[in-house]
Amino acid sequence: MIIYLDLDGVIINWVEGVCNWYNIPYEPEKVTAWDIMPELTKTSTKDFWNNIKNKHFWQDLKTYPHADSFIKELKELGTVIIISSPAHGCAGYRQNWIQTYLPDFFYAGHYILTPSKWFCAHNNTILIDDSNNNCEKFFNFGYAITYPQPWNKRGHLFTDIKEKNNYVINRCKDYII
Repeated sequence: MIIYLDLDGVIINWVEGVCNWYNIPYEPEKVTAWDIMPELTKTSTKDFWNNIKNKHFWQDLKTYPHADSFIKELKELGTVIIISSPAHGCAGYRQNWIQTYLPDFFYAGHYILTPSKWFCAHNNTILIDDSNNNCEKFFNFGYAITYPQPWNKRGHLFTDIKEKNNYVINRCKDYII
């Protein structure tokens, strides 16, 4: 079984990173849609994405507290491959982040940077992603689990990251053939 694991919103606390970058309070409950950050930062969409197209923004992103244990448990279920769709023009920054924070994945070549995650789907794959859209497209060819967050369909069910991780791991076990 191959488990494709998204970074932003699953392993990386991207929302907190944006709040720190813009020097605004970190209030994750206000992030009710994946594209709400320009509004919360009081910038246009174009200015928002141009502003974070900066190596310092990407290198300072932190993982969620239980990310390491979550990855370890997933590795017990199958081969874990990081799959991420960084902002346009930021793939190199994302690759540097993986090299720094997840060197095992980097040096093994167990990462894919693409906005077309569905292209990796087949009957022996699971995608874990916080995007409903990515999961729906992937599910047409493989298995997908929407990682619960306030901005997606499952977010209202969970309040604790550890609880979210346990939910996802149990769902993965359901798909293992």
